[in-house]
Amino acid sequence: MGDSTPGQKCQCQGHDRGRKKGAHVGCFPQWCGVYRIISVTIGTILSLTGPCLPLQADALREIPGISIMSLTAFAHQTIHLFLRWTGTMLRPFFATAVLLITCLVVPAMAQPVKGSLYKDFLPMGSGASVALPEGSWEATQITALSFPGESWDAYTLKNRLPGAKVPYLVVRQTSTVGRWGNTGCVSKNLHQFMVNEHGTRISETLNKCSRVFALPDFESWKALSWALNQRDFQWWSDVLNGMSEPEGADRKGVFQMELTVQQFNGKKLRIDAFVLPPVGMTVNKFRSDFKSGQELTEHQILSGWTSIYIESMQQSYFNKKPQPIMALAYPVNTGGQTPGVSAVTQIAAATPATENANVGAIEKAREQRTQELLREAETSGSNRPAAKPPVPPTAPVLAAVDPVRPAPAPASAVKPASAMPAPASAPVVADNSAQLRLEQERRAMEEDKRKMAQQLEAMTQMLAKLQKENAAAVAAAKVKEQAAAAPAPEPVAFKEPVTYANRKALVIGNDLYTHVPKLNNAGADAEAMAKSLEAVGYKVFKHLNLNEKKFKQAVRDFKQNLTGGDEVLFFYAGHGVQLGNANYLLPTDVQGDQEDQVKDDAILLQKVLDDMEDKKTKFALAVIDACRDNPFKSKGRAIGGRGLAPTTAATGQMIMFSAGAGQQALDRLGDNDKEKNGLFTRIFVKEMTKPGVSVDRVLRNVRNEVVRLARSVGHEQTPSLYDQAIGEFYFKQ
Repeated sequence: MGDSTPGQKCQCQGHDRGRKKGAHVGCFPQWCGVYRIISVTIGTILSLTGPCLPLQADALREIPGISIMSLTAFAHQTIHLFLRWTGTMLRPFFATAVLLITCLVVPAMAQPVKGSLYKDFLPMGSGASVALPEGSWEATQITALSFPGESWDAYTLKNRLPGAKVPYLVVRQTSTVGRWGNTGCVSKNLHQFMVNEHGTRISETLNKCSRVFALPDFESWKALSWALNQRDFQWWSDVLNGMSEPEGADRKGVFQMELTVQQFNGKKLRIDAFVLPPVGMTVNKFRSDFKSGQELTEHQILSGWTSIYIESMQQSYFNKKPQPIMALAYPVNTGGQTPGVSAVTQIAAATPATENANVGAIEKAREQRTQELLREAETSGSNRPAAKPPVPPTAPVLAAVDPVRPAPAPASAVKPASAMPAPASAPVVADNSAQLRLEQERRAMEEDKRKMAQQLEAMTQMLAKLQKENAAAVAAAKVKEQAAAAPAPEPVAFKEPVTYANRKALVIGNDLYTHVPKLNNAGADAEAMAKSLEAVGYKVFKHLNLNEKKFKQAVRDFKQNLTGGDEVLFFYAGHGVQLGNANYLLPTDVQGDQEDQVKDDAILLQKVLDDMEDKKTKFALAVIDACRDNPFKSKGRAIGGRGLAPTTAATGQMIMFSAGAGQQALDRLGDNDKEKNGLFTRIFVKEMTKPGVSVDRVLRNVRNEVVRLARSVGHEQTPSLYDQAIGEFYFKQ
């Protein structure tokens, strides 16, 4: 294997990495490439995301006594010894085995890791996950909470996306399984609004609840001065350590959206999402409008988004089918002037709001500023000179659009325009500026409305889809639970089809011909016939697509299995041809260049009948579904004719052809006929399973029904029946 001597330096890059000083395990430079590929693969699995789930390297660092370096060193040593002592053919399977083990083991270990970044989904272990709103989420705090009768794991996540509409999430799951009390939706808290149980009731096995709180001063709320008991303080104190704001940041009003899904005798999941209010509205104004019945588009969007999040929690966490959520569409104040929003609106939205804030004053200021701009436009328009003067320096314009300038004083406190010294062009500049600003605001508002209407429509469709899927999952779980709780019914012995020793059948179906046209239904007809015969007690010898050699062998083998007194059935579906007064069944490799060749290669039907007679069978029935179009009519010289020639049955035999002399048997009743079986066979298998009907009656019923259906599509097909049976026989008593 090319082992190195004790003093030889191994040329495989990284071979010495992780090896104890003085230890020597041998070197084989010719396998350096394989070594590198496998070691890099294992190193990647251990330190990067891996092929199965977004497991970060920090997840392994959390395991006591294990480090990435020690695992990598161990992997290097293992690979080196493995390549030295394992046979050449087994080496490629090692990397595959490692990947497979990783795919099976890593998902069960996946848990949020502090300091790791997540996008779209947060892994919660054992295949469960939680959908994340738009952004890049860092796990900033992981907390274990313990209360009498329940334990929780809490994960604080901070959105690193600049200007995020959802800056923080707190995800909590119970680490123990047990019963629970009521959800927050039954609370009579005066501060909650948008309370929704999403179609569930407290008596059901799955409960959902969402409610919203307005937090006008987020920083004061995080101080927990409102916490009235030790449980509230413990519930939030450690979690809030992961919500620190940058130095100098002053985040004001936010919504706290409390979302809960819990399962009886199962686990409980709660998400607190902290969401910014829509632009131009304080959280208190938003809440008061909703409670007073003044529901705006923004209310509908937030309510729909909440419902989608609740349904996603059920799918992703409880059903373990990851379901992403939509981005929140309405515009928000994220600091600075928001495009398309007036200065007064921006000031109103940024004003610190408290529970007793005068919300009406904000609306009054907005209306006052709008009317002022309109008056300026009308006044300037009536005094506009014919020739447009040059635009003066930009200082007056800047003054006109200053975003922090307070609302103008009442009209009585303002001097008349004629008394105010100003450049001649000032009215025109003010006019143009006011009109431009109004047009920009109008367009921005229209665009915002359009986007919000689009998201409302998309939300409605997505919510309906999720609710339907979750309702189906709940119904299936309920049925399963009821079945488990119901008393076990008396065991019913499954009746296997009884196979009678004296009932034997040879079933052959040929449709994959190589030198003559292929057929569509022959194989399916043979399958259906074999299944029906087994159901009524026949031991079936079934064969499909037999060439000449196998066809003749199957007939010989079947003859060897027959004994005197047997009830025998022979069924053939495929091409058949009449040559002279004899009928021939065609194997799949028949050539058909000359009539004598066909006679040599094909199977003479009379020989099969004679074999059954030679064995002194009690009753023998031959059913031949081979009256199709002449397969040799495209040859230079026609061989045979359409259909099969009339025949005679020996004593104790019945013979039935699917069509009469010169007739063609139908495979379908038209283009809309989707049955996989031909007309004759589909009726035969249906009639033969009717109990208490004698065989001769079954055959006559088949003939009558085939004639009726064939005539319904303008075709003549009358199955031929030759009966020399003695006594009455039944397929099914």
